[in-house]
Amino acid sequence: MSNSGLPADPLLGLIQKHQFIGWLCAIDFERALVLTSDVWKAQAHGVPHNCFLLAAAVEAGRGPGEIFLLRVTGSADHPVTDAALLAKLEALKGRSSLNAAETPEPDESQFGRLQCRVLGTFYLQDGRLRLGSDVENYSTAAGLAVFRPVGSALEAIVNYISPARVAAAQEEALRLGLQGDLPRFPIGTVRYASTERLHRGGPAGRAVFHLNAIDFLARRTAVFGMTRTGKSNTVKKLVAVVKHTSDDFRLKIGQIIYDLNGEYANANQQDQGSLAGVFPGDTVRYRMLPAPGFELILNNFFRQIAEGHSTLRGLIEAGKVPRSADLEAFLSMDFVPPDKEDCSSEYEFQRQTGQYRLKIAAYQAVLTRAGYEVPPDFKITFEVNAAIRNKVNPSIDPANGLTATQACEWFYLARQIQDGLITHTGASWIEPDTNVLINFLLQKNDQGVYFPGFRLLQPYKDYHAPNRSTDVCDEIYQHLTAGRIVILDLSVGDPVQRERLSKRIARHLLRSSMATFNAGQHPPHIVLYVEEAHNLIGRHEPLTEIWPTIAKEGAKARIAIVYATQEVSSIHPNILANTENIIVSHLNNRNEISELAKYYDFGDFADSLIRAQDVGFGRIKTLSNPFVIPVQIDKFDPEQEMRLSRK
Repeated sequence: MSNSGLPADPLLGLIQKHQFIGWLCAIDFERALVLTSDVWKAQAHGVPHNCFLLAAAVEAGRGPGEIFLLRVTGSADHPVTDAALLAKLEALKGRSSLNAAETPEPDESQFGRLQCRVLGTFYLQDGRLRLGSDVENYSTAAGLAVFRPVGSALEAIVNYISPARVAAAQEEALRLGLQGDLPRFPIGTVRYASTERLHRGGPAGRAVFHLNAIDFLARRTAVFGMTRTGKSNTVKKLVAVVKHTSDDFRLKIGQIIYDLNGEYANANQQDQGSLAGVFPGDTVRYRMLPAPGFELILNNFFRQIAEGHSTLRGLIEAGKVPRSADLEAFLSMDFVPPDKEDCSSEYEFQRQTGQYRLKIAAYQAVLTRAGYEVPPDFKITFEVNAAIRNKVNPSIDPANGLTATQACEWFYLARQIQDGLITHTGASWIEPDTNVLINFLLQKNDQGVYFPGFRLLQPYKDYHAPNRSTDVCDEIYQHLTAGRIVILDLSVGDPVQRERLSKRIARHLLRSSMATFNAGQHPPHIVLYVEEAHNLIGRHEPLTEIWPTIAKEGAKARIAIVYATQEVSSIHPNILANTENIIVSHLNNRNEISELAKYYDFGDFADSLIRAQDVGFGRIKTLSNPFVIPVQIDKFDPEQEMRLSRK
């Protein structure tokens, strides 16, 4: 419910007399003490731990000048030693309920006190509802009536956004090209406690909590909680909120999910549906190994030379492959093209360029011999001088392009007559790296001794994507620029390669967006979701690594990051301190709670977070909300999300 949905007097609209629970007997700038009774609490259908309360002076025919917003943090049943407070308590006990005609008076044994935190003060300014985050003034003598808000009043409280934040968000929305009201979507309903018998009041009486989608663009969001307490469901809801915003406002927002366990790429029993099933036309799934419905996250080894060689190097180094001098030379070589500025002359640059192309050709021939599928209509092209061409095969000019098979045969012949092929400088025309590759092709080293050669590469053929024409990083970035959802299923394949590819893609996203930003243009909006985030942006991870860099600097390039993990303490403190949105479900130890309590008012929920293990029971602090809201996050419902996407 927005602020405009309140009655003509928004303050008066917050007061629900039938929800009277007692009297304010003490208050300061931080804490408040409320006198209540079993009768009054029962009349209001209970007062659970962490619930919101409102304290105000209620006079017939007049709205309150201000209302204190409180949160119940515990009971206060210890004896009162202050004589003045004791006298005040006795006087308040004699006051009746606001519904005295309908409510029996409590006896002495039914009274008790609630300890509360003061969250702020509601007041009117220029006819608009305002919430100050503190108390400007208070009277220790005033016995204000206290109410537990429900329904529309509770919705007004939990969905309150300050006029200053509304103006800032609207300005931000205009920069993004959004017109009209701020994009807000329901994500759940207010829930205070694990026990729901009284305070939730049935589906019709539940207060709906809305997310402001602007809060999650170019921002950092943390999702904390133990396994199977609703983290993946929460992430799916966030993805859906961003997607609906993208569709409703015709704003292209790309989303990329690093799916370490395959929870988002595939439907499963717990979550009842996948994102790909809800947004089939706008979701692209990638995997490291071939599977129906998935694109290969890998590159074409014949076209993306350096990346393919880097993949092979990682796989071989991770395996138990016997080492030899030729294998070590193969692993250590690089495929960086020559730089003209590093060459002493144009002739030297042309010479190095020719050698570089020759090395690539020899490498492609080795891949062919190892059984790697050659891309359709692929030609291997390189240049050699006429003397060498005539010696090897005068009827074939490699500059015109050879088939992969022809290239293998050409290098076989070249090796056989290599000793007679000397350049005009008196040096061998084949440089060391190319020589190593020809050794791999022939399975013989320089001494003519057999070694496995190309067979060493055969176990890794599945990591080659023969039909890919562009670098997978470029392809993924194009999908994100078009506003699609990209899911990287990292649940299969070599773990070392998964991590390397993950970083390479993330690095490409940041580099591409920063290049656009530095050129004075607007980069595309991208939201990046990371599961098991402690493995990527852990507290000991250098801030110069790509993931901490994205978390720190991605906002200027319009890259938002949503990171999920089980442990608050595992995240780099510099990143956590700059996280604007935090969503927390059940945590199982005090150390993690203590770490979380350093941020906002999460300390109020310490006991509840440890005790309540209900799936989807979250405590949410967003950029727009001035305090933490306890929310039962809605179940990701594929049918409902599809209906919303069709509107």
